Amino acid sequence: MTDDANTFETGTEPRGRQSREWEVFVRETEGEPLEHVGSVTADEQAQAREQATTLFEDPVAIWLCPEEAVFRYTDTALTPGETA
Repeated sequence: MTDDANTFETGTEPRGRQSREWEVFVRETEGEPLEHVGSVTADEQAQAREQATTLFEDPVAIWLCPEEAVFRYTDTALTPGETA
């Protein structure tokens, strides 16, 4: 993606769930980069961690980030409610 006037912020509105959304990043083995692998829905961080750890077999690291702390950008403009 280019970093210029042709990029669009996709918005910060919640994705329609009542519970909090957590973005999940995983490093499977030492030396590998951290990768965004998806998200989990949970009210609290401990619950999000529990859900994320059940999805992966013994990763080196799991990072969780609340959805509202992530700023999403795309090369194309989206209409309200459309996800990137």
